[in-house]
Amino acid sequence: MILLPIRRLLSYDCGRLFIKARKVTILLLTLFFVFSILRIITQHYRTTTSTTLNSTEPLWNLIEYQYGNIHFDDHDGTKNETGFDVSIVPDIVHYIQLKNPYLEFVTLISIMSTLRHHRPRLLLIHSDRKVLRGKYWDQVKQLNKTQTYTIIRLNHIKQPKYIFGKKLSSVYHASDIVRLRVLQQFGGIYLDNDVYVVRSLHRFRVFEFAIGWPEDQFLGTQVLICHRNARFLKLWYESYREYKPTLWYYNAGELPTTKFLEKQPNLVHREKIQFGVHYLVDMLYEEQNPFWDKMYYAIHMLARHRSHSDGIVYFNEDNIKDYNRTFGQMARLAYYGSKNILK
Repeated sequence: MILLPIRRLLSYDCGRLFIKARKVTILLLTLFFVFSILRIITQHYRTTTSTTLNSTEPLWNLIEYQYGNIHFDDHDGTKNETGFDVSIVPDIVHYIQLKNPYLEFVTLISIMSTLRHHRPRLLLIHSDRKVLRGKYWDQVKQLNKTQTYTIIRLNHIKQPKYIFGKKLSSVYHASDIVRLRVLQQFGGIYLDNDVYVVRSLHRFRVFEFAIGWPEDQFLGTQVLICHRNARFLKLWYESYREYKPTLWYYNAGELPTTKFLEKQPNLVHREKIQFGVHYLVDMLYEEQNPFWDKMYYAIHMLARHRSHSDGIVYFNEDNIKDYNRTFGQMARLAYYGSKNILK
């Protein structure tokens, strides 16, 4: 007589447990399905096949950031001294690769140093080549698959031939134009292909425009961190109406320094030393400086300016293993994860 109610009770409890288990199973399957779809989407937008970014992509949300529409005429110039209370520059790093579809090893080192020490949300390589080639590009694609935070994207652009009706004299001057246009479109952090990121650059994202400008020199174009509406960015671009094709650094460095920055230094946050855009060839290729990783936030590697007295024409993943100069430590840390000699 007592067993019957117990049996019914057990049957009722088992039924409830079965229903709960089924609901949990359905929930887990749903979450798995959603996660799988998100993973596919993420991998799609990590693609290193060249396409042109447009405003219909979900990736655009990384670009159209909360502070994208600040107008700096509404703020006093002291903001480039103290900075804003929040990061107003998007966490996007820009590289430019024109004409040459093959990445050099030094460019790979630059990218790997950026991923290791800064970890941007998005890394864009702007190129007039629809496909990049070579083993170092293959390694960038592999990094894109294994990175869990940074999305690497190849963005197709056209190489400019003219500026304000004047023909550009070289691909290097074309690159000068592209970097200004890219920053006007997106904002972010522009790096030359031979810039090594030593430490995180996030602290400079609170400024309207942060730039390397050594004492008694013209500005350096190798590291540019700015909001897309930065006042100096507009002035700099417009100054190309005075483009002089035969003068190598006139429009890129001399004119914007003398015409704007020397008269209105508050247009930028000036870094005299820590962006490493001054001449550091001896420190990099003639010395072993144990303090390089504490002295700078970035270093222009100047690989084409060294003397080759060490017998090395081109650096690669093998000859950096025992290269006993400052650059050797830097390259090993970025590529192998250790500054120590490896042979």
